[in-house]
Amino acid sequence: MARFQAVESIRRIAPKPATGYIRTCLQGSYLQYALGQNTQQAMSAADSSLSDRTAPVLDWLATELSSDAELELAAFVRHIEDLTRPEVGRGQLQRCLDSLQARGVQISRMFREKLASTALPLDASLHRSATRLVSAFGKLATGYEDNLNEIRHRIAKNSRLSPQAISAKGLEILGEQFTVAHLAGNSAPYGFWLRAHTLFLGSQAADNSNNTGAADTAYKYLLAFSAAQPEGLTGPETCWLAELLNVAAGDTNISYTPPGDHDLGWFWIDPDQDTPPISDNRRAPPPVEGLIYFSAEELARKATAWIETLDTEEQPLNGLPAGLPASEAATLLRRVREYWATPPRREHSRRRNQYAVRVCTGLDAIWKMLRENGAARQEPYTSEWMVVNESPTGYAIMQVTGTASDLVAGMALALRRNDDDPWTLCVVRWIRTETPEQVELGLQVIANTAKPVTVGFRSGNQTRPMRPALVLPPIAALGRQQAILAPAGTYSARRFMLVSDTNRLYVAQGRLLSLDMQTAAVELFQYEIDPYPL
Repeated sequence: MARFQAVESIRRIAPKPATGYIRTCLQGSYLQYALGQNTQQAMSAADSSLSDRTAPVLDWLATELSSDAELELAAFVRHIEDLTRPEVGRGQLQRCLDSLQARGVQISRMFREKLASTALPLDASLHRSATRLVSAFGKLATGYEDNLNEIRHRIAKNSRLSPQAISAKGLEILGEQFTVAHLAGNSAPYGFWLRAHTLFLGSQAADNSNNTGAADTAYKYLLAFSAAQPEGLTGPETCWLAELLNVAAGDTNISYTPPGDHDLGWFWIDPDQDTPPISDNRRAPPPVEGLIYFSAEELARKATAWIETLDTEEQPLNGLPAGLPASEAATLLRRVREYWATPPRREHSRRRNQYAVRVCTGLDAIWKMLRENGAARQEPYTSEWMVVNESPTGYAIMQVTGTASDLVAGMALALRRNDDDPWTLCVVRWIRTETPEQVELGLQVIANTAKPVTVGFRSGNQTRPMRPALVLPPIAALGRQQAILAPAGTYSARRFMLVSDTNRLYVAQGRLLSLDMQTAAVELFQYEIDPYPL
């Protein structure tokens, strides 16, 4: 109506020759008004026709969570795909976003148990389920990112949520996505870190008081979890560490100024890059502005206190997650503490290569294979893999033939290129399996030959059974004496019995000098023959 009054005013004061022009303006204004009304009516009709899409979602969300994880996942994925179709208004997803996020976390916890109890690589069905769950979480995170951008650009003026709350929800679902991806043997999806950085900085920019709370903690979870090298953890270790960081990630620090020269164990993040936190020991930060700096030094100190108590307790402490025995929890904390406090420095660059090798996986299989003479008799224990890059201290290998199974990070592995070469002993540092058919392993070399023996420790008045182990030769360049690679949990005292019966019977009492490595599968310790046996 205001438009018609304005045109009438123009008509009364305008000279006569302008009458045709005014008539044109009047007709155009009426046409625009009519078109605007028709557009609004059409949008209202479209929204009305699409409003039913939220009804089945809300009905499903109102039901109790069933015990069938696959059934819940199928409904979860179906509803998210329905709400994220191009023809559906974005408001449809926003109305269900928080409820879908809460349901997704519940479904994720169900799959965590299944994934943690399954060795890599996953079978096709379980791998497909994990991939669908990771993809669905990515769409939810995109919804939170879009919501945050709308509020920051004043498009959504009536949102009941603050930017901090939106960022926190988005970062929490990214935490679930990251955890499930690693349990399935995958790396972070494409664009994952860019989205995480955007959500975190969005919460910071909207709060001048720096009172970011949950968003800050959720982002620290991602940084601390990534800094702990989760690709090198077993499934149960990954779940245990995730539960620990849910309550302890706040004990890390984020800064926007570079650390001092004497600060140790810090990481830098470039929020404009799709990359995780990078240790200063690995690569110096680039000379650009806007970097974020992260330190888990305080968390490493807490880990030291937990380890000291776990070493004297038979059960995990109150306040620490369940799921791992006290000894295994302490072993895990020792490893991640080193990554948090003093991240390792890469001493040698990797060289790309491509040649076939024979591989034997698992300490027990290696022990049995080395007791056999001749390549033909060792053949049943091995499979063919391909070296894709190498350095003096490690390899990256990829599966070529056969089907790999029962792979866990931290297990022992032996490889050689030719039948005349000695077996090189390694420990699996990380596992990547983007598909069940493609498996890639990162290896750390620990010896270039080994001899099978059996060892037995005596703990108090209790004699423990003899266990298969491998004697590794001394490495003068590293200052390492003779060492033994044994199954995890073998070490229990300073003295032990060693028996070798490959060529001739040899029995001796050894004395442990230092425990150099502990993983979920093996432990490596230096020893000497005791000159004063008991």
